[in-house]
Amino acid sequence: MAPRRILIFFSDTGGGHRAAANALTEAFHFQFPTRYEINKVDGFKECAPFPLSQIPATYFPLTTYTPQLWGGLFHSSNSRLTLPPSAAMDDALLRRGCARVIRQRKPDLVVSVHPLINRAPCNALKEWNPYIPFATVVTDLFDVHGMWFSAAADLMTVPTQGAFDCGVRWGFPPERMRVVGQPIALQFAPQFNASSAAPFAAQAPNQNANQAAAPNEPPRALRARLGLQPETFTLLLVGGGEGMGPLRAIARALDAAQLPIQLVIIAGRNEALRAQLEHDAWRGPVNVQGFVNNMPDWLRASDIVITKAGPGTIMEALAAGKPLILNGNLPGQEEGNVTFVEQSGVGVLRTTPEAIVKQIRDWLVPDNRAIAQMQANARRVARPDAALEIVKLLDALIH
Repeated sequence: MAPRRILIFFSDTGGGHRAAANALTEAFHFQFPTRYEINKVDGFKECAPFPLSQIPATYFPLTTYTPQLWGGLFHSSNSRLTLPPSAAMDDALLRRGCARVIRQRKPDLVVSVHPLINRAPCNALKEWNPYIPFATVVTDLFDVHGMWFSAAADLMTVPTQGAFDCGVRWGFPPERMRVVGQPIALQFAPQFNASSAAPFAAQAPNQNANQAAAPNEPPRALRARLGLQPETFTLLLVGGGEGMGPLRAIARALDAAQLPIQLVIIAGRNEALRAQLEHDAWRGPVNVQGFVNNMPDWLRASDIVITKAGPGTIMEALAAGKPLILNGNLPGQEEGNVTFVEQSGVGVLRTTPEAIVKQIRDWLVPDNRAIAQMQANARRVARPDAALEIVKLLDALIH
């Protein structure tokens, strides 16, 4: 029998939406190896008219250089007064393009992992065939934008109870929502092992990428395999796939403090940052990486993760049982992620290099139990197999 077709709408406005779409694709292939054919579509690039089709290209400079403008757009469109016209405009601009893609792909299920590419494909699908199910997979953690709830989805999965409560406040039917966690790479799931990863692993740009760790490999062994000092307290600095945030300033401050630590810095696709870091003179041990495909290994090898408040990295760190220092957040969009981290007791927000150094120094005081408590909290709130749970729910929509 021919495989059923699933169409996933996402967009490269940040790395998190593509990562969620990839995690779902991976989970479908793992859970149902021959049942589904997965198509992923960047809704802005392929469905929006010019100049909206250029939004993915402008997202990075807009959020990097004018974050307050981004936050203003988020908040100004997220009220009872402004959301309805904002959602209607979004629908009007995207529906025709979404309808064209849906007619071309002829899916048996449509899924959205993006708040702005949600209502339009849902309405386009229901006009084309009202019997085909539509699902929304929310990828913001806590106080999420109302646009997520503007589509008449047959199923909505949310990562936390806070996101569920937000959906109820926006009037989405609670019986159609499920709290299942954030879809992250299957390498974090207990069911997934190194041999399972082979069919899905991308070609790696570094020598470590094809060496997937077993979930129970001790951090000391992982550190040795990754070329790190096995016994040294390890800080992992991450700026997402694009290497965003003040990674260099934080690393320089930590190195200058001469703490008993080693640093791992993941520069992502930011080649300029990587080159700068590799040419810097360091007092202590520093390991610089570019974009990596074995992020679970680096997370499990670390003791503390320092990152911006992107939802994917947060949930990956918690799946690895690691406490967090958030070095910043995108106004509006990531504020709820900070709330989730702080209320869950898995990390803190420290927005300057000096504050981060002080926090690490305090945590390294002998007999301080803060790190152990945060590790326990991380294991408690993590949902490492969320992608597998989500695809089971999506499969049930069809069968």
